[in-house]
Amino acid sequence: MSNVLIGIIGVILFIGLALAGALILGDDFKAAGTDTKAAAVVQAMNQTANAVNMYSLKTGAPLRSVDVTNSSSLVPRFLKTTPVNPVTNVEGIRVGDVWGGVTSGNASAINMSLGSSELARNVCESIQRQTGQIAPTDPFDDRNRNLQAATLAGMPTPAGCLRIFSGEFFAFHRL
Repeated sequence: MSNVLIGIIGVILFIGLALAGALILGDDFKAAGTDTKAAAVVQAMNQTANAVNMYSLKTGAPLRSVDVTNSSSLVPRFLKTTPVNPVTNVEGIRVGDVWGGVTSGNASAINMSLGSSELARNVCESIQRQTGQIAPTDPFDDRNRNLQAATLAGMPTPAGCLRIFSGEFFAFHRL
């Protein structure tokens, strides 16, 4: 009988410790998931930037701005597969011109739309911290007051994240 009582007390203690750990460390686990998605976005853009540089080196001509899909000139010769956006879970990486678009001009930046959700905002904040766009202790300001008439070439870091006027968050990596 005492063994059963000790077992019940042990289970209650184990459940209490699990709940206390979840309460104390819950935000850290949530932030870790956001940081992982942000690192995956930065890494996908970096791989694509390396593929664009290799394209220019091998072909002798700059790459024109284009959406990176399985039928683009980068896949499969310079990129094994098309990168997938970890926030939206779709292929959504773009090799853009100086304004970020794919309508004209030579490729000058890689960008990826993260969407306008709370997850996109948190991933954008994490990207800004990981790339040095803001310091680890600085508050995150997603209003981007300095975005008026700005191009990706005018951003303070070669890679980062910003919020455009439509409310969407975009990660970028200059070439």
